[in-house]
Amino acid sequence: MELTQTELAQIEITQTRPISRRFFTLVVARLKIAWRAVIGRAKSKRKTLAVRETTALGDRRFVSVIQFERQRFLIGSSPSSVTLLSELPDESASGERSGKESEKRN
Repeated sequence: MELTQTELAQIEITQTRPISRRFFTLVVARLKIAWRAVIGRAKSKRKTLAVRETTALGDRRFVSVIQFERQRFLIGSSPSSVTLLSELPDESASGERSGKESEKRN
């Protein structure tokens, strides 16, 4: 029994398909694990810079409270400049103060 070229090619394809599928499945599984790790790290990182509050003063001028980690700053901005108006008490210090003030009232 002699096989033709076409029959030999079909036998080779049939024998290699399961290996290719297993390899593809393994690669996809590894990529999913890696992607979940990247997404997990991205979600766990906390923003350290945030605009807490902004008030418009008219004529494209604003006053904003900017927070970096625990530090807070009062910033004034206009179309031509940004100015540090004041450094505000740390967020943790203001929480402690309000707690102490409420204790004094009671």
